[in-house]
Amino acid sequence: MGPQPPAFLPCFTAAAAARALSVSARPHHPTPYPSPAAAAPASSPHAFHAHLASVAPQLPSLLAALSRARAARLPLPPATRALAATALLRHGRLPDALAHFRLLPDSDPTAPLPAPLCNSLLAALASSAGSLAHARKVLDRMLAGAVELDTVGFGVFVKAVGRKDDGLTEVLRLVDVVGRQGSRINRSVVAAMVIDGMCREGRIEGAWRALEELRLRGWKPDFVAYRIVAEEFRVAGRVEEEGLILKQKRKLGVAPRKAEYRECVLELVSNRLVTEAKEMAEAVVLGDFPIDDDVLNVLVGSVSDIDVDGAAMFCKFMMGKGRFPSTEVLVNLCENLCKSNKGDEMWEIFRVLLEKGYCKNARDYHLVVSFLGKAGKVREAYDVLKEVKRKRLEPDISSYNALMEALCRNDLLRPAKKLWDEMFTSGCCPNLHTYNILITKFTEMGESQQVQQLFDHMFQKGVAPDCATYTSFITMLCQENKYEQALEIFKKSLTQDAEVASSVLSMFILALCNQGLELQFYLCSHLGRFHLSL
Repeated sequence: MGPQPPAFLPCFTAAAAARALSVSARPHHPTPYPSPAAAAPASSPHAFHAHLASVAPQLPSLLAALSRARAARLPLPPATRALAATALLRHGRLPDALAHFRLLPDSDPTAPLPAPLCNSLLAALASSAGSLAHARKVLDRMLAGAVELDTVGFGVFVKAVGRKDDGLTEVLRLVDVVGRQGSRINRSVVAAMVIDGMCREGRIEGAWRALEELRLRGWKPDFVAYRIVAEEFRVAGRVEEEGLILKQKRKLGVAPRKAEYRECVLELVSNRLVTEAKEMAEAVVLGDFPIDDDVLNVLVGSVSDIDVDGAAMFCKFMMGKGRFPSTEVLVNLCENLCKSNKGDEMWEIFRVLLEKGYCKNARDYHLVVSFLGKAGKVREAYDVLKEVKRKRLEPDISSYNALMEALCRNDLLRPAKKLWDEMFTSGCCPNLHTYNILITKFTEMGESQQVQQLFDHMFQKGVAPDCATYTSFITMLCQENKYEQALEIFKKSLTQDAEVASSVLSMFILALCNQGLELQFYLCSHLGRFHLSL
C-alpha cells in the first residue's frame, strides 16, 4: 500500500482538483445590465419605430424588440411592419419576414406596399426551395397594387417558373402582363435569366423556342442568352443546331450592356442571392463577355462560401485578364479551398499569381507560403520560400513558422530540423511560436531530450516560454513518470512569472492526478505550498 497523505492536507482527486481549479480560474463577471437600446421601452408606435430602426442591424436586438412589442400588444403601423420585414429579410429570416409582410394592408393609400421590400421578398422566395407558391402570392399582390417590379425581383421569379415542367407558358403569360404595365425591368437581362434556368434543367429545345417567343414580345435576348443555348447544343453534340443558333445570334441578338449585368449581379449579392448571382455571372464569364474587376472581386468573395470551385473559376478568369483579386478576397478564397481540401486547386491559382508578378514584397509571399502550408503543399511552400530568398526579400519569421507548422503537422521532422538550421543560416531568429511548434510536436512523440534542448535553447536566446510551452513539457514529463524534473520545470515558471506559474500549476495538478491516486501524497507534499502561495 502506498504512502498516505498527511491528515492536514486534503486528498486530491482528478475530479476534485478540476473543480477547485475551474472555480479559482474562472474570472468574475458581474451580471451585466441591459443596454439602453435593448431595454428601450415601447411606449408608443412612433417611439418603437425609431427604436426598431436603431437595432435593425443586430439580429438578437431586433428579435428582442419585436418580441417585447408582441408581448405588450403594441399596434405596429404599416411602416414599422415593412421595416421589420426588410430587416428580417436582410438577416436571412425569410419566414419571419414573410409573416410581417402578410400583415401589411393592400388598400392603404397612405402606406402603399414598398417596392424594394416586395421585389427583395419576391426574389428570395422564388430562389428558396419549396417557396415558389408564396412567391406567386407576393407577385399577385404587387400586380394588384401596381407595385413596380425590378429586374432582380421579376427576373429571379420567372427564372424559377421557367425551370418547372411546362413553365415557359407561364413565363410568357407573365411577361405579357408585366410588359403592358411598363416598369424599370431590364428585359434583355430577364430573358437571359429565363434561358439560363431552362438550360440548367436540360430543356434546351424549350430554351431555343423561348429565344424567339421573348424576342417577338419585345424582350430581346442579347448575345449572352443566345450563347447559353448554343453552348448547350454544342455540349449535346448537336452541332447543326448550334450553328443555326449562332446565326440567329448575329442576326437577331443585341449586344449585352456591361453596366446592366453589373447592376444585377451586385443587387443579387446584396440580397443574399449568391447562387443566382453566380449563375448569371457564369453566363457572362464563360461567354467571355466584359465584366468589371470589382464585380469579380465581389463574386469570388461571396461565391467561395457556397461553391469554392465556382469562386476559383471567377478568380482564374480575372487572372486570365491580367488582373488580381484583392488580398481580402484571396484570403477568403484560400480559407475555403483549405476547408474543402482543394490544395491542388489553390496551388494552381498561386502558380499563376506568381508567374504574373502578384507578389511584390515579403508579406505577399507570406500569404502564399502560409496557405500552401495549411493545405499540406509543403514542397510547393518550400519552393516559394526559396524564391523569396533568391529575390533577397528576407522572409520574416512568420513565413518560416507557417512552413514549420506544416512540416510538423505532416510528421516531416527531418525537413523541419533542416528548416530550423536554415533559419539561423539566413539570420532569422526563431520566436516563441517557432519554439512552441517544435516543442509541441516533440512532446507528442515523447522526445523528451529534444524538448529539453529546445527549452534550454529558448533561455539562451532570451525567449521566455509561455504557459503553452510549460504545459506541453510538464505534461510529457508526468506521462514519463519524471516528476522531479517536471517540478524543476514548474519552478522555472514560478521564477519567471507568477501569473504564468498559476496557470501551469493548475495543469500540473491535473496531470499528476491523471497518473493515479498513488501520486496524491507527492502532489500534496510538493505542490501544496505553491498552490497556497499563488
